[in-house]
Amino acid sequence: MNPRLKLAVTLIELLIAIALIAVVAIGLSSIDIFSHYHVVSSDRRARLQNEVSYILEHMSKQVTQAIGDINQPAISFTGNAGGEQTMMIWIDYNQNGRRDAYPLDRLIAYRFTGLTGNPPYQIRYCPECTDLMKCKTCNPSWPTTEILGQRITNFQFSYPSSDYNYVGVDIVACWDPTNLATCGNQDNPRVEMRTCIKMPAVSTH
Repeated sequence: MNPRLKLAVTLIELLIAIALIAVVAIGLSSIDIFSHYHVVSSDRRARLQNEVSYILEHMSKQVTQAIGDINQPAISFTGNAGGEQTMMIWIDYNQNGRRDAYPLDRLIAYRFTGLTGNPPYQIRYCPECTDLMKCKTCNPSWPTTEILGQRITNFQFSYPSSDYNYVGVDIVACWDPTNLATCGNQDNPRVEMRTCIKMPAVSTH
């Protein structure tokens, strides 16, 4: 037999080789796409967790300085049907242990703009409010207003204990808050955190 014939590759063998190479290539590309997709989703979730954690830590530092008495609450809440919420806190700015009028003690606010706010889905911090009505809006154009989060879909406050010495905070965030229908899937991860902050031993009602 001619030695050259022994080295020849039949058409069937060539097709089988091409098919195997294609299967391997598709498998490798699928692994790469899945890994990239998983990394992106994990990165988005981590960013959301950092954003919400920062907000809760920020609030914890302020709420622990709240001051009030039986006639003047340390913390007050306002809200509407559109989901907007405001938490206003009197801070013992002069640290004398009693409630004083402005500017000895100061009023701060956390404002959740909700779905209907402009812009929506923000949590803003107003470090000093001299006007109670303006404090409720926490206007982002104020020089001192700080935007703490921009992906927040829900922000709730509550008193979880009967003695009113604690305030509960619940925050829900989505990577794309404008697309609530997909909130919680791989492309649009969802993060929910809650905390219970102890206030000084003062009456808040």
